[in-house]
Amino acid sequence: MPFGGVFAVLGIGYAAAVAFFLARGWKPGARSAAFILLGAIVLGSPLLLETDNLALRVVVGGLLPMIFLPHMWDLHLDPARGNRLSLRAYVVFVGNYAWSVARVAGGYGQDLSFPRRLLDAGRYVAGLGVVTLVTVGVFQVPWAAYPFLVEHAVKSTSVTAWALWAFQANTALWRLAGAPAASFTTGNVLGACRPADFWRRWNRPMYRWLLENVYRPLGGHRNPPWAVLGTFAVSGLMHEYLFTVTFQRVTGYPTAFFLLHGLVVVLTRRLRPLGALVLPAAVFTFAFNTVSTLLLFIPLHERVRFYVNDVPPWLPWW
Repeated sequence: MPFGGVFAVLGIGYAAAVAFFLARGWKPGARSAAFILLGAIVLGSPLLLETDNLALRVVVGGLLPMIFLPHMWDLHLDPARGNRLSLRAYVVFVGNYAWSVARVAGGYGQDLSFPRRLLDAGRYVAGLGVVTLVTVGVFQVPWAAYPFLVEHAVKSTSVTAWALWAFQANTALWRLAGAPAASFTTGNVLGACRPADFWRRWNRPMYRWLLENVYRPLGGHRNPPWAVLGTFAVSGLMHEYLFTVTFQRVTGYPTAFFLLHGLVVVLTRRLRPLGALVLPAAVFTFAFNTVSTLLLFIPLHERVRFYVNDVPPWLPWW
């Protein structure tokens, strides 16, 4: 597919997402119909991609629709906000992953001075360059000399670190351009003492969106177990779409990953490790996260050889 065709696919999805702004003042039934129609165009636009380039399929076919559609849904749930959010602001909002919920005003970095925003942008872009070099180096290690789980732990951790710095750089660049943007993480992610703590710190833009648009509508603190499970199920379906578009087949692994984490969050949400239990709890949380990411990297390995060692036969159990 010509490179210009990629921009055409991107343009269709983006135009459909922006067009939903016009429906903000419609009656609920008509607005819902517009959301379904335009949302189907957004999600269906990657069908026009005719490329085996995984990077293009991830970004253009998977990630961008998963930015457009949640922003449309955020406006759909609070249409009156359309009177306060101009079309110009919405054009930025709908494509800005780090500005996930327009009704939440704080924590988007707009109070930072320009020198601070410029410094942050330079720091995170430079850091991303360093982390990229380290990650490339990790994949050059002769991993055949090490056990499979050691290879997985090091590679998954390095890829996760790369993603963290990439999204932090994205946030810093949006802020530098003057747009609202939330930090990708808060606090020390590696210091999370239980899965619930990890998910509060990791991917703050998506955390905010799920909190406002899924968790609270499902009952929130009035019904925490079902609200948590429903929230992780929605997140799983969103990642399932991303994997399906990228690998051109349904795997089920991303949904399983997020349902597993949702269940563990429900089971451990009342635990509060203190004193000598903090370090073991943090180690357990890190180990659980690392092992469970096998559900995310196995589909990748089936398409591109991610591991040097052979995947143990008991892992792809469906």
